[in-house]
Amino acid sequence: MSKQFDDSSMEVKPPPTLEKGVQDGSERLQPAGVVYDINEKALVRRIDYRIVPLMFFCYLMQFLDKVMINYANVMGLAKDAKLKGNEFSWMATAFFIAFALAEVPQGILLQKVALPYALGFNVILWGVVVCCTAACSSFGSLLAVRILLGALEAVISPSLVLITTTWYQRREASPRYGVWYCGLGGGQILGGILSFAFQHVTSKTFQGWRMMFVVVGAVNILIGILVVFFLPAKPQDAKFLTEGEKSFVLARLATNQTGLPKKEAKKVQILEAFGDANIWLLCLITVLCSLPSGVITTFSATLIRNFGYTPKQSALLNIPSGVISILSTMFATIAVGRGFPRWLSIVALVVPTIIGSALMSFLNSKNQGGLLTGIYLVNCTTAILVLVYSWVGSNVAGFTKKITANGMVAASFAIANIIGPQTFQAHDAPQYIPAKITILVVAALAGVAAVCLRILLAWRNKKRNGEVIVDEQILWEDPTDGRNAGFRYIY
Repeated sequence: MSKQFDDSSMEVKPPPTLEKGVQDGSERLQPAGVVYDINEKALVRRIDYRIVPLMFFCYLMQFLDKVMINYANVMGLAKDAKLKGNEFSWMATAFFIAFALAEVPQGILLQKVALPYALGFNVILWGVVVCCTAACSSFGSLLAVRILLGALEAVISPSLVLITTTWYQRREASPRYGVWYCGLGGGQILGGILSFAFQHVTSKTFQGWRMMFVVVGAVNILIGILVVFFLPAKPQDAKFLTEGEKSFVLARLATNQTGLPKKEAKKVQILEAFGDANIWLLCLITVLCSLPSGVITTFSATLIRNFGYTPKQSALLNIPSGVISILSTMFATIAVGRGFPRWLSIVALVVPTIIGSALMSFLNSKNQGGLLTGIYLVNCTTAILVLVYSWVGSNVAGFTKKITANGMVAASFAIANIIGPQTFQAHDAPQYIPAKITILVVAALAGVAAVCLRILLAWRNKKRNGEVIVDEQILWEDPTDGRNAGFRYIY
């Protein structure tokens, strides 16, 4: 046992070995021999049942928190808060400015504090902030709570990527990313249902949208408490596993060659992350695929209402957007889990996004069915982001470098959403044609960037002629992908 491993007194068994046969840059890695008398599939299922639901509900609630402002707008928020001009767009922009700026302190928090506490207490605090939104009655007060909410929710994707890579092998992680990321579609569906339900509230003093924020905020607080008490920080701390099972999980993780959580921040890994073209291309793809989320997160209900529907109809007609998000996410991540290339999955998702944005942009405003179809198809772009998350989790090694890369991707997501709402200008209402054409162009560019990344990663793998060695010592030494000659990139 390495001296660097002092979290447990258990004996660490020999690590898995590499099963030869590398296709499209991915290794097929399995435990060797009969060292462990453990049913691996049953063990992974138990981990799934404990870890994945908590991640799913965290992602669902944070997306619901973001999208509720969309539904509240058609429920009378703008009128009750006396919003005018582009103030609603600026509320969305302020949220993501705070989101981007908070990636630095949140990254430090993730490095220094155990993952369940860093994530759980953020969820609890943003639940309190969501509840406070119900008390807002002006642009200034709404702006303040949106800034606080953005800063707190900045933790979400970096923490969930780190949790996933802490528990799963690279070859099995993609479907798990897909499951928790389906919280995005779940948030869209639940938001539509809640909006429809709370529009039946007739109180003049405590309007339906205010009551909706209180209820959702309370649920956030409950989920945050569950994360704090029931999510293990790492396999060594998992009370639902035996000592032998903990040892086996660690042996499985050695095949990732990406290390385990470390509290010591390494400056050299931060610098390497900022100099890595792989990460910058992932950031570019994130910006390009996230720009359309201005439609999905902030303006979809408003656009649907402008097609001639009532607020209640707009809420219900936005539900299929969530269904499309879930289906595209699951198809993409399951396909990747079965060996389909990530870059080609992104190109495939770009196609319906382009078709949808073309329908929204160029169809006659009286063609309600075609315009709705366009909005639904644009939701396919949401699945691209989960592939970026899985790419970061699989292709970035070194805990500090991984935290930095996750922060860079999350900040890129925020930057795209800062730009996105600003393409929806009041003088372009009700059709917002310039914004819709922007979606079409950036979606096409996302496909081009994915092809460029595939070429880069293939070139890097070709340069590395060293043997791929699976050594459990890597878990404790924490080398980066750039400094580990045996590391192979997945594309």
